[in-house]
Amino acid sequence: MSCLVFSNPFEQKGKWFKGNLHTHSSFSDGLLSPKQLVYLYKNNGYSFLAITDHDIVTDVKGINVDDFLLISGIELAVGRAKLGDKFHIIGINVNEKPKISDNVQEVIDQINEQGGKVIIAHPYWSMLTLDDLVNLEKYVGIEIYNTTCQVSVGKGLSTVHWDELLTYGKITYGFAVDDAHWHFDKYRPVDTCKAWIMVKLRELNINELLKAIENGFFYSSNGPIIEEVKIENCKIKVRCFSSFPIRKIAFIADHSKGRVFTAKESYLEEVEYEVKGKEKYIRIECIDEKGRIAWTNPILVK
Repeated sequence: MSCLVFSNPFEQKGKWFKGNLHTHSSFSDGLLSPKQLVYLYKNNGYSFLAITDHDIVTDVKGINVDDFLLISGIELAVGRAKLGDKFHIIGINVNEKPKISDNVQEVIDQINEQGGKVIIAHPYWSMLTLDDLVNLEKYVGIEIYNTTCQVSVGKGLSTVHWDELLTYGKITYGFAVDDAHWHFDKYRPVDTCKAWIMVKLRELNINELLKAIENGFFYSSNGPIIEEVKIENCKIKVRCFSSFPIRKIAFIADHSKGRVFTAKESYLEEVEYEVKGKEKYIRIECIDEKGRIAWTNPILVK
């Protein structure tokens, strides 16, 4: 038995860059303009942002900000899922709106033909099932956490969908996003700058970013920062920054496998999990004292 790292960004050369791949501007149902969103996210430590307005590709070419990558995108509601809702498809790095079709795969293929990447948005909010997701091809992953779905209706976390896909053998990546609209009131927190992916890049440009996303060289978070994930002799070692107090580190696997390490009194900085060999995959969650989570992409076991 040997461990196969499907994608480990911690072993890649480069720097970490923080970004959000699902954002709405005033060109659809968001409140802020694209330029306002850029400055908001940049001032909160983000290095890249995708504007994914509903049904249109918003022109972002005229917005240039130093040391910041702004990406064109779109969100499309297409097809019909098993329980009656539409699929919401996020296309990043697209220049024109795909032709709308009731065939979800056709829409995904059109985005890929443009050189874009496809993410399936908020599966829980959309009430998608394994049957809906497992037969689709050529999408890079699903949104495992969506800020606005969480703060509005409590359906932002879609890790069960992720685990079902991984257990089935459908290898997909997990994305944490804001789906920002800037809609809030005294009972609904603001939905911007709350979730992100951390991507390992040699340099910040669209080609490097798309390549990293395609290969899974990123992890997702709505709070914690992971310092290192290292695999040696079928042992997975995880280390987190002490400045972000971690209460739990969970090694999530298929069925009833895996293990959760919980700090009883202080915090966890480093833990080690020994792979048993019967797991199909292992993914890691680092959970801080406020319940915020960082998610790695899956490690496959061979």
